[in-house]
Amino acid sequence: MRRRGISFCQPVLNIAQILGERILLSECETKAKSGSRKGRSRRSRTTEKCKAEQIESYSEWQGPPPWDPLLGGDGVPRFLCDVMVEGLAKQLRCVGIDAATPSVKKAEPRQLIEQAQEERRILLTRDIKILRRHINPNNQAYRVKNLAKQEQLHEVIKIFNLKICEYQLMSRCIKCNGRFIEKSLTTNEAVAAATSEQVIPEFLLDRDLEFWQCSHCRQIYWEVSIPLNCFLPHIIMAFIFFKAFSWHLGYT
Repeated sequence: MRRRGISFCQPVLNIAQILGERILLSECETKAKSGSRKGRSRRSRTTEKCKAEQIESYSEWQGPPPWDPLLGGDGVPRFLCDVMVEGLAKQLRCVGIDAATPSVKKAEPRQLIEQAQEERRILLTRDIKILRRHINPNNQAYRVKNLAKQEQLHEVIKIFNLKICEYQLMSRCIKCNGRFIEKSLTTNEAVAAATSEQVIPEFLLDRDLEFWQCSHCRQIYWEVSIPLNCFLPHIIMAFIFFKAFSWHLGYT
């Protein structure tokens, strides 16, 4: 056999044929692997899409809430905020909504659900793992989508159709979720009632102010602030109330 003026003996041709078959086989294997990778990639994208849709379905609130009178509830909204939305708990308390926190530190998901069930609350969280597990019966939990605390407040008010009235504002202790003592205190009564951990600023003693005290933790509050050394002017509270009320009425 002669190719391009070069002579090949039969043994060389036999070796070339064998190596050629191996080379062709390697090319086929390479193509097959490439197709396999493409298949895996498509399956991976499909799986990710299914997971995203599943997360979205978990995030949607179906209702009704456990405080619904049709379920034997008293109609009073109650929430349990886990460590991921502790700031939301304080925002809800500012507008008079009962918002508890876990009764134990580093609570497990099952413990959170059990507490919510026992106290007829909705668990508010940003942890999708809690909602994925089969420990969330009867829509006992809701995944908060927003990150900012005020936006979280507006979201919860809208989703659960909460009615915020003016008399509810600052009716709960932001520190512990307790109710205020109904009767306001005078300056002298507030000084006498203050715990050892509280110090009422001297510049307030000469003013004619009304004070309130939490019936649970004994925290003292006064007209222009929430708790001691954590001032929140009325204009901010008015803004929170206006935004919450706007959401409730459907305004943007």
